[in-house]
Parts: sequence; C-alpha cells; structure tokens
Amino acid sequence: MTKLIGQYFGWVGAVALLWAGCSGAAAQPKPPDRASQAPLIIEEVLRYEVQQFASKGGEAEAFCVAVRESTVSVDPSPAIMRRLNSTQLQPQSKCTATKTLIAGPIEWLRDDEVRVRGGYLRATEGETRLAYRVVREGGRWECLGPIISWDPL
Repeated sequence: MTKLIGQYFGWVGAVALLWAGCSGAAAQPKPPDRASQAPLIIEEVLRYEVQQFASKGGEAEAFCVAVRESTVSVDPSPAIMRRLNSTQLQPQSKCTATKTLIAGPIEWLRDDEVRVRGGYLRATEGETRLAYRVVREGGRWECLGPIISWDPL
C-alpha cells in the first residue's frame, strides 16, 4: 500500500512539473535583444526630430545628425544613415549645416518601451533638449513624441 501511494504521488508530481514547464515563460514570445534594437530606436527618434524641427516651408532644410553616447556625440552608424535615406541629413562629422539633431542615450523602461534623450542644436541659439517616448508596436519601433512634464518653476 505504501509503495502504491508513493507511485501515485510520484506520478502527480511529474504531471505537475510537466504542466508547469509547458506554460508560463515558455509560452511567452522572446523579447528582442536590446543591443540589436538600439539602432532602430535611434533611427526612429531622428526621423521624428526631422519632422518636428524642419521648417514648414516648401524648401527642405539640411541637418547634421548625431548619436549621443554618454556625454559624447558621434556619427550615426552607416546602417542608420542608409535606412534614413535622406539627402537632407548628413553625419555630424561631414556636415556644414547650422542645425544638428541628436538622439540618445536610450533608457529602457520595458522590453517594448524606452525613453530617448534628444536634442536640437542651433549654432546661434544653443541646444533644446527633449525626452521622447518610443514603443514597440506590431513588431516595429514608433516614436510617439516628446514627453511633456510639468515643472512649477
């Protein structure tokens, strides 16, 4: 009888482990690798900044573009520049325009939501700094715009 009870509980335990292993995390889609997603996020913020800061007149403005890594601004990768595919944009190191769009660094809030610091630098007026909310929807990153915060002063 003791042997029969032991076999029963052994079988129940095995079924419980099997059930636990087949549900939960294994059923969830794997989150994207953050390092591989960073260039796509930076690209999306730069696209948004072009729309935000370009003059509304008919003539296309030229912009320098940069990625801020820590405290240093560097050129976007050639892959980002290729995907941006715009004669309006030039890497900061090769640019003569007086306006620079800056994106980065990225602050990860979740696997599908980030906050990205951005900037608009005008040679004669200084830099405007903003933070942008970027989310992953339908398999692609989308910049929803600047984060508006209230400051009483």
